[in-house]
Amino acid sequence: MTMEIYDPTFDALERSMKAAAMRQAVIAQNIANAKTPGYVAMTFDEELNKAVQRQDKKNVTLEDEMAALAENSGRYTSFVKLMTSKIGVLRTIATQGKR
Repeated sequence: MTMEIYDPTFDALERSMKAAAMRQAVIAQNIANAKTPGYVAMTFDEELNKAVQRQDKKNVTLEDEMAALAENSGRYTSFVKLMTSKIGVLRTIATQGKR
């Protein structure tokens, strides 16, 4: 009998962290170009994992982008904490066998 320690949560957390990092890059680009004439604000499309032009507005609203940045940062931090917790559990399991 083989005991598998693989946990599908790791894959889900990894994908979530990658998506949050890509979302962060799009938001940062919007903030960096907020005063660029003619720049069209971008948004992150989770279904296609790519940035697309917004249909509802053409200009960057710095307040909206800063709010999105804060929200996404919190989300990413949560993913990191979950991953750290899962690794801690595995570390505990691994070290308990040494006693």
